[in-house]
Amino acid sequence: MRRRGLVIAFSSLIALAIAAVWLTGSAILRNRVPVNAPPGAMERLKTYLTRNVVETRQDHAFPELRTRVFQINAEDLLEFARRACVQLDWEDVGVDPQQRRVRAQIRTPLLGFIDDLEARVEAAGSNSARLQVRSSSRIGRGDLGANARHVLDLYQAVDRLIAESASRA
Repeated sequence: MRRRGLVIAFSSLIALAIAAVWLTGSAILRNRVPVNAPPGAMERLKTYLTRNVVETRQDHAFPELRTRVFQINAEDLLEFARRACVQLDWEDVGVDPQQRRVRAQIRTPLLGFIDDLEARVEAAGSNSARLQVRSSSRIGRGDLGANARHVLDLYQAVDRLIAESASRA
Protein backbone atom coordinates (compact mmCIF):
# COMPACT_ATOMS: atom_id res chain seq x y z
CA MET A 1 0.00 0.00 0.00
CA ARG A 2 2.82 2.40 0.90
CA ARG A 3 4.60 1.67 -2.37
CA ARG A 4 1.45 2.44 -4.36
CA GLY A 5 1.19 5.81 -2.59
CA LEU A 6 4.81 6.62 -3.50
CA VAL A 7 4.19 5.70 -7.13
CA ILE A 8 1.14 7.96 -7.25
CA ALA A 9 3.04 10.84 -5.60
CA PHE A 10 6.00 10.40 -7.96
CA SER A 11 3.68 10.25 -10.99
CA SER A 12 1.95 13.42 -9.82
CA LEU A 13 5.29 15.22 -9.49
CA ILE A 14 6.31 14.16 -12.98
CA ALA A 15 2.96 15.34 -14.36
CA LEU A 16 3.39 18.72 -12.62
CA ALA A 17 6.93 19.07 -13.96
CA ILE A 18 5.77 18.29 -17.50
CA ALA A 19 2.90 20.77 -17.19
CA ALA A 20 5.28 23.48 -15.90
CA VAL A 21 7.72 22.92 -18.77
CA TRP A 22 4.88 22.91 -21.30
CA LEU A 23 3.35 26.12 -19.91
CA THR A 24 6.73 27.85 -19.79
CA GLY A 25 7.59 26.82 -23.33
CA SER A 26 4.15 27.85 -24.56
CA ALA A 27 4.49 31.28 -22.96
CA ILE A 28 7.92 31.85 -24.51
CA LEU A 29 6.59 30.80 -27.93
CA ARG A 30 3.53 33.03 -27.50
CA ASN A 31 5.84 35.99 -26.84
CA ARG A 32 7.45 35.38 -30.26
CA VAL A 33 10.97 36.15 -29.11
CA PRO A 34 13.89 34.98 -31.28
CA VAL A 35 14.99 32.08 -29.08
CA ASN A 36 17.62 30.75 -31.50
CA ALA A 37 19.20 34.11 -32.40
CA PRO A 38 22.58 35.22 -31.01
CA PRO A 39 23.87 34.83 -28.37
CA GLY A 40 22.12 31.44 -28.51
CA ALA A 41 19.15 29.56 -27.13
CA MET A 42 20.68 28.67 -23.76
CA GLU A 43 21.62 32.26 -22.92
CA ARG A 44 18.23 33.52 -24.05
CA LEU A 45 16.27 30.89 -22.12
CA LYS A 46 18.31 31.62 -19.00
CA THR A 47 17.48 35.32 -19.41
CA TYR A 48 13.77 34.77 -20.07
CA LEU A 49 13.49 32.48 -17.03
CA THR A 50 15.45 34.61 -14.54
CA ARG A 51 14.98 38.27 -15.45
CA ASN A 52 11.87 40.41 -15.47
CA VAL A 53 13.34 43.66 -16.81
CA VAL A 54 14.54 44.55 -20.31
CA GLU A 55 16.42 47.73 -21.15
CA THR A 56 17.68 48.61 -24.58
CA ARG A 57 21.40 49.45 -24.80
CA GLN A 58 23.85 50.15 -27.60
CA ASP A 59 25.84 47.04 -26.68
CA HIS A 60 23.00 44.69 -25.72
CA ALA A 61 23.85 41.01 -26.20
CA PHE A 62 20.49 40.50 -27.92
CA PRO A 63 20.76 42.43 -31.22
CA GLU A 64 17.02 43.22 -31.38
CA LEU A 65 17.28 45.00 -28.01
CA ARG A 66 19.93 47.48 -29.02
CA THR A 67 18.96 51.14 -28.77
CA ARG A 68 17.51 52.33 -32.08
CA VAL A 69 18.29 55.60 -33.82
CA PHE A 70 15.59 57.01 -36.10
CA GLN A 71 16.15 59.58 -38.85
CA ILE A 72 13.57 62.03 -37.51
CA ASN A 73 13.71 64.77 -34.90
CA ALA A 74 13.20 64.02 -31.22
CA GLU A 75 9.79 65.70 -30.92
CA ASP A 76 8.37 63.71 -33.83
CA LEU A 77 9.81 60.47 -32.45
CA LEU A 78 8.22 61.19 -29.07
CA GLU A 79 4.83 61.63 -30.76
CA PHE A 80 5.27 58.44 -32.82
CA ALA A 81 6.18 56.53 -29.64
CA ARG A 82 3.06 57.86 -27.90
CA ARG A 83 0.83 56.98 -30.83
CA ALA A 84 2.40 53.52 -31.06
CA CYS A 85 1.54 52.83 -27.40
CA VAL A 86 -2.06 53.92 -28.02
CA GLN A 87 -2.35 51.79 -31.18
CA LEU A 88 -1.01 48.78 -29.27
CA ASP A 89 -3.92 49.23 -26.82
CA TRP A 90 -1.59 49.72 -23.89
CA GLU A 91 -3.10 51.30 -20.81
CA ASP A 92 -2.48 54.58 -18.98
CA VAL A 93 -0.33 56.00 -21.77
CA GLY A 94 1.25 59.22 -20.57
CA VAL A 95 3.76 61.66 -22.04
CA ASP A 96 6.19 64.01 -20.36
CA PRO A 97 7.29 66.34 -23.19
CA GLN A 98 9.94 68.11 -21.08
CA GLN A 99 11.62 64.82 -20.20
CA ARG A 100 10.76 63.33 -23.61
CA ARG A 101 9.30 60.22 -21.98
CA VAL A 102 6.34 58.02 -22.76
CA ARG A 103 5.00 55.67 -20.12
CA ALA A 104 2.49 52.88 -20.53
CA GLN A 105 1.17 49.80 -18.77
CA ILE A 106 0.74 46.51 -20.58
CA ARG A 107 -1.60 43.80 -19.32
CA THR A 108 -0.23 40.34 -20.11
CA PRO A 109 -2.70 38.17 -22.02
CA LEU A 110 -2.19 34.92 -20.12
CA LEU A 111 -2.70 35.90 -16.46
CA GLY A 112 -3.42 39.63 -16.68
CA PHE A 113 -0.26 40.78 -14.90
CA ILE A 114 0.74 44.40 -15.47
CA ASP A 115 4.10 45.33 -16.98
CA ASP A 116 5.45 48.89 -17.04
CA LEU A 117 7.11 50.40 -20.10
CA GLU A 118 9.02 53.66 -20.37
CA ALA A 119 10.44 55.01 -23.62
CA ARG A 120 12.89 57.90 -23.56
CA VAL A 121 13.76 59.96 -26.62
CA GLU A 122 17.12 61.72 -27.00
CA ALA A 123 18.28 63.89 -29.85
CA ALA A 124 21.12 62.16 -31.69
CA GLY A 125 21.90 64.83 -34.28
CA SER A 126 20.22 67.57 -36.24
CA ASN A 127 17.53 65.27 -37.65
CA SER A 128 17.87 62.00 -35.77
CA ALA A 129 16.78 60.71 -32.39
CA ARG A 130 17.49 57.73 -30.18
CA LEU A 131 14.70 55.67 -28.58
CA GLN A 132 15.67 53.94 -25.34
CA VAL A 133 13.12 51.58 -23.84
CA ARG A 134 12.73 49.89 -20.48
CA SER A 135 10.02 47.32 -19.82
CA SER A 136 9.59 45.58 -16.48
CA SER A 137 7.23 43.11 -14.88
CA ARG A 138 5.76 43.94 -11.50
CA ILE A 139 5.49 40.31 -10.47
CA GLY A 140 7.78 37.33 -10.87
CA ARG A 141 11.46 36.63 -11.34
CA GLY A 142 11.35 35.73 -15.02
CA ASP A 143 9.15 37.24 -17.71
CA LEU A 144 9.32 34.42 -20.29
CA GLY A 145 10.26 37.00 -22.94
CA ALA A 146 7.24 39.26 -22.38
CA ASN A 147 9.24 42.45 -21.81
CA ALA A 148 11.42 41.83 -24.86
CA ARG A 149 8.19 41.39 -26.84
CA HIS A 150 6.91 44.76 -25.55
CA VAL A 151 10.07 46.47 -26.82
CA LEU A 152 9.85 44.72 -30.19
CA ASP A 153 6.16 45.60 -30.53
CA LEU A 154 6.92 49.24 -29.78
CA TYR A 155 9.77 49.37 -32.31
CA GLN A 156 7.60 47.73 -34.96
CA ALA A 157 4.67 50.10 -34.33
CA VAL A 158 6.95 53.16 -34.44
CA ASP A 159 8.51 51.92 -37.71
CA ARG A 160 5.04 51.45 -39.19
CA LEU A 161 3.87 54.93 -38.13
CA ILE A 162 7.00 56.58 -39.54
CA ALA A 163 6.58 54.71 -42.84
CA GLU A 164 2.91 55.72 -43.06
CA SER A 165 3.82 59.34 -42.36
CA ALA A 166 6.55 59.31 -45.00
CA SER A 167 4.23 57.78 -47.60
CA ARG A 168 1.71 60.59 -47.06
CA ALA A 169 4.34 63.31 -47.48
